[in-house]
Amino acid sequence: MTLKDRIKEKVLLTDGAMGTYYNQKYSSAMEAEEANLISPEQIKAIHKEYIEAGANLIRTNTFAVNHYLFPEREVCRSAIVSAVSHARKAVDESGKDVLIAASIGPVKQSAAETDEQILEEYHFLIDIFIEEGIQTFVFETFSEPKWIQLLSEYCKEKCIYNCVIAQFSVNPMGYTQDGYGMGEIIRRMTELETVDIFGFNCGVGALHLRKLLEQQFFLEDCICSALPNAGYQQELRGRMRYKDEPEYYARQMEGILALGMNMIGGCCGTTPEHIAAIGRLLEKQNRKPESKRIAPAGGGEGERSYIRPTAFMEKLNRGEKVFVVELDAPFDANIEKFGKGICALRENDVDMITVSDSPLARSRADASLLAVYAKSLRDVCVMPHIAMRDRNLIGLRSEVLGAHVNGIRDFLIITGDPVGKENRGRITGVFDMNSVRFMEYLQHMNEEIFGDYPVYYGGALNYNGVNKNAIAERMRKKQDAGCSYFLTQPIFSEEDIQRIRELKEMADAKIICGLMPLVSYRNAMFMQHEMPGIHVDERIISRYTPDMSREKAEETAVSLCVDIARELYDTADGFYLMTPFHRVGLVNRIIDGIRELELEENS
Repeated sequence: MTLKDRIKEKVLLTDGAMGTYYNQKYSSAMEAEEANLISPEQIKAIHKEYIEAGANLIRTNTFAVNHYLFPEREVCRSAIVSAVSHARKAVDESGKDVLIAASIGPVKQSAAETDEQILEEYHFLIDIFIEEGIQTFVFETFSEPKWIQLLSEYCKEKCIYNCVIAQFSVNPMGYTQDGYGMGEIIRRMTELETVDIFGFNCGVGALHLRKLLEQQFFLEDCICSALPNAGYQQELRGRMRYKDEPEYYARQMEGILALGMNMIGGCCGTTPEHIAAIGRLLEKQNRKPESKRIAPAGGGEGERSYIRPTAFMEKLNRGEKVFVVELDAPFDANIEKFGKGICALRENDVDMITVSDSPLARSRADASLLAVYAKSLRDVCVMPHIAMRDRNLIGLRSEVLGAHVNGIRDFLIITGDPVGKENRGRITGVFDMNSVRFMEYLQHMNEEIFGDYPVYYGGALNYNGVNKNAIAERMRKKQDAGCSYFLTQPIFSEEDIQRIRELKEMADAKIICGLMPLVSYRNAMFMQHEMPGIHVDERIISRYTPDMSREKAEETAVSLCVDIARELYDTADGFYLMTPFHRVGLVNRIIDGIRELELEENS
């Protein structure tokens, strides 16, 4: 009898936690998955305890078996093969009809690792289980649906009879670590024909999971699971414990059963006693799955009303040229120059002021806080840079939420320059995410949180790479992740201009072209020789002399920027001006010169 057949007859009871119970039972600092190779009898004994407690399905002790715990592929393979063997021996020795499912947890992805690399590793893990004869797969504690879609399709391609169970971890607010809400997960999983059972595990205790599930709608014929934690982790005398006692846990699970769950069990902190308590409840009531709360016509959610774009996005979408000016955040607490710059740019009707976020990994005043200050000072449109280097995902999400509350809805998402060699060991770059993955995260924040007032974001375009096709492909990935436009590095040469034209055509993207006025011969030489990725050709350098006056140098800078803008005018969707040494007046003169080009075009 297949797993889906069993679930149609009555609620299926799974096992509980392996990792936390192993550490509790054996007082071991070793990861439970390592014990597959070192202490096999201990793992088999835990499986048998869960079977005796009434579990109809046990999961292999392989949740964390991947290259982070087992860097060598053959050791990783041995850990999986051993785990399957321990589970089979436990079932055989129990003499009971118990299903064995492969437990596969998320493979942690660093900012440097591609999706293709991670997908290849998942395939490696799945293939080993299939070779060992496993046909039921539990992908548990996931935080984004894209992997589930790819992995479930792979499982079904290998064998149409493979059963796929997908379980997601949410916080007490009902969101995954990657920003997906429970409602969106339910909708997506219901639509996936390659997923047989879906639900939620880990992240929250049984009480919170019950309350979250009470707010959701389902399709009547979907098959759902719920495996919460035994409350929340707490430290007691140097050891981590979970609070929920078995009987209390079972009472909360009874409430979850009433919501129509087909498969229940336990995650972190649960023990065979917790599973036995649920088993007594199921045996007493001989429970079949209850009816679920069915979505009414229209999906059970209110219709979204008019989406309100920001003023900047409205102008960009109308096809009008936009002007973005970057102001550097101060290194100290002196805000005077920054404030004067805001006022001068506002007087010139600049479309957007953007605040850089610690370029070259040098500490400055926080860009988002300065954006709030600028908006309160003159009600300007302001766009802080958000760098992946400085905050973990919790901090990044908090920053966007805080900015949104203060009326900031435009952002530039950048990966950020790495910490310099001289500071390594003292200062640590975070890089939980890269810019593309955080853009995907913002997409879901728009869907789940911001409603009619979404955030809009652009990306940085480093157009100077060797592989033009690779640059265009990365642009497309950012666009798929909701990126609305690109701001380029400063453009100084005919080669730069031609590259921008080619990339715009290849990616069909809105590009706001970077202009940086060179304010002296020394400044020009510095940009030519010391700024990586920026090429200032000799033709431009030759227009400056070492003894040139400030006034003459600024006139040259204005003329050069306007000339470059003229060459780019038919390609650029706008211009992005970087302000050297807080010379806002110089930048305003360049903007005025470019506006005259527009008058020439229209005359």
